Amino acid sequence: MLRELSVANLALIERLRIEFEPGLNILTGETGAGKSIIIDAVGLALGGRFSGEMVRAEADALQVEAVFELEEPEKFRPALDELGIELGDDHLLILSREAGSSGRNRCRINGQTVTVSTLAKVGTMLMDIHGQHEHQSLLINEKQLAILDAFGGKSLAEAAGQVAEAYERWRWLRQELARLDGDIEDRARRMELLNFQLQEITEAQLTPGEDGELAQERAILAGAEKLYAAAAESYQRLYGGEAGDCVLDQLAAVERALMSAVEIDPKLAPVVELIREAACQAEEAAHEIRRYRDAIPFNPERLEEVERRLDLLTKLKKKYGQTVDEILAYADKIRAELDEVENRDVRRAELERELAEVQERLATAALTLSRLRREAADRLEQAVTAQLAELNMGRTAFTVELSRTETADGLPLADGRWAITASGLDHAEFLVAPNVGEGAKPLAKIASGGELSRIMLAIKAILAEVDAIPTMVFDEIDTGIGGRTAQAVAEKLLLIARSRQVICVTHLPQIASMAHRHLYIEKTTDGARTRVNVRPLEMQGRVDELARMLGGAEVTETTRRHAQEMLALAETVRLRKVGKKL
Repeated sequence: MLRELSVANLALIERLRIEFEPGLNILTGETGAGKSIIIDAVGLALGGRFSGEMVRAEADALQVEAVFELEEPEKFRPALDELGIELGDDHLLILSREAGSSGRNRCRINGQTVTVSTLAKVGTMLMDIHGQHEHQSLLINEKQLAILDAFGGKSLAEAAGQVAEAYERWRWLRQELARLDGDIEDRARRMELLNFQLQEITEAQLTPGEDGELAQERAILAGAEKLYAAAAESYQRLYGGEAGDCVLDQLAAVERALMSAVEIDPKLAPVVELIREAACQAEEAAHEIRRYRDAIPFNPERLEEVERRLDLLTKLKKKYGQTVDEILAYADKIRAELDEVENRDVRRAELERELAEVQERLATAALTLSRLRREAADRLEQAVTAQLAELNMGRTAFTVELSRTETADGLPLADGRWAITASGLDHAEFLVAPNVGEGAKPLAKIASGGELSRIMLAIKAILAEVDAIPTMVFDEIDTGIGGRTAQAVAEKLLLIARSRQVICVTHLPQIASMAHRHLYIEKTTDGARTRVNVRPLEMQGRVDELARMLGGAEVTETTRRHAQEMLALAETVRLRKVGKKL
C-alpha cells in the first residue's frame, strides 16, 4: 500500500508530504483546490505521462517520491527480480522521479536508477488509478474485452497468450504465401531482369578489391615518365654524379676529414660512425632506386586496357553498388532470389504444410479462448448485476455479448470463416437493460454519466477480488450521482477498502463520511504566489468539512448537526459491514 507521498514543484504544489493509511483514504476540498494534482503526482511517481507544463513556475524540475509497503512481498518478488530491483527486509519500495521542463527524467526505485518504462511496469503492480472520466472507456469495445479477459483469470490469460503466438505465425505464413503467389507476369519480368543483371555481373569476372588495385596501377602507368625522371635524378645525386659531386662522395670526404680530427679529440668518434652508417644507407637507397627505375613500366597498351576495365567497373557501380565488393554482394542476393523463385513450388509446399499445422493450432486455441470467455462472461454478468443492486441499480440487468465477424479471408472453422486478430475471434460488448421488460442495449446508447460511474465501480470492485494490486485510486468516481445512490457508492468503496487500500477524491459528503483517513486540500495565496496544502482532519475538522460539503459556502449549526449525524451513521455502517470503527 502507499504509505507516503512527497511532492515538490508540481503545478501549484511547492513542497508537500502526505501520509496515507490502510483502508479508505478520502481527499476533499473546494473546487479548484488542487485535489486532482495529488492524483497527478501519484501517476508521475508510477511512470505516468509528463509534460514540461507540470513544473511549477520558476522551478527547473519537479520531484515526486512514493513509498509503498508490500504486505505480501513474495507475490511481487519474482517480477521485481526479473526487472533487477532489490527488495529490502523492510519490504518497502521507494519510487522517485525528477522531471525537468526540458523533458529530462531521472527515475529510481529503492535508489537504483531505472527507465520510465520500468517505473511504469512496477507501478501497474502497485496501484490501479481510475482517473476522471475514465468510466467513458467502458464505451470502447476493446476496453470491454480487456476487462472480461482480466476477470477470466490465469487459464484465460494462458489461452489468450497461445492465440496471440499462433496468430502471429499464421499471419506471417499467409503473407509469405501471398508474396510467392504474386502476379505471374510481374514475377516473369522480375526473373528476366534478375537474370540479365546476374549475367552482366558474371561476365565481368570481378575480383574482390580489384577496383582499388586497378586505380593504383593506372596511376603508375600514367605517371611512368615522371616516376622515371624522379628516380633517375635521385640515383644520379646519390651515386652517379661526377667525382666529388654525388652524396656518397661528399659523405666519404666528411668521414676522411673527421678521422684526422678524431686523433686529436676522440669524442668525435661517434659522429664518424654516424657518417659511415649514413653512407651505407645512402648507398643501399641508391641501389633500390636504380632497381625501381629499371622496373618502371612503359606500357601504353596495358594503360589502355586498365582504363577500359575501370570504365566497365564504373558502369557497373552506377547500377549495382559503390564498390566491387558491393556489386559481388548484390550478385549473391540476385542468386538467392532467383533460387527462391525457381524453387517457389518447393517453398510454397513447405509454407502450406506449416500453415495447415499452425491454422489447426490457432483454431483450437481460438475456440478454447472463446469458450473460456463465454464462461467468464456468464460469471461477470452475475457478479456485476449483484454489485449494481448494491449500488442502487437493482433493476438493471447487465449482459456481456460476444460476437464474431464473418469474412471470406478469415480463419476457417466448421461453421465458416471468421475474422481473427491477436486477441482472438471475439468482440465483446457490454449491454444493460435499466428496467425490467426493456431490451438490453449497448452502454453508449443507454447509460448516463452516473450510471457509467457505478458500472465502472462495480467492475473495479469485482476485479479487486481477482487481482493482486494492493491500492486502488478513484478520482471523482461520484460523477453524476447523489442522495441514496451516493450512500450506496460510499458503502461499496468501504467494502473494497476491506481488502485493498483505497484513495478517493470526492465532492460528496456521503463518501467522505466513510473515510478512515480524511485529507483536506486547500489552496492559499500570499499575494505573490499560490500554493496547495494538504492536512489530515480530526473529528472536528471532519465535521466542519462535511458541513461545508453539505451546505456550500455557508456553514450553519444545522449543517454541522447533519454532518455529525452522517459521521455517526458512517460508524454504524462500518461496524455492520466491516466490523471496525472509523
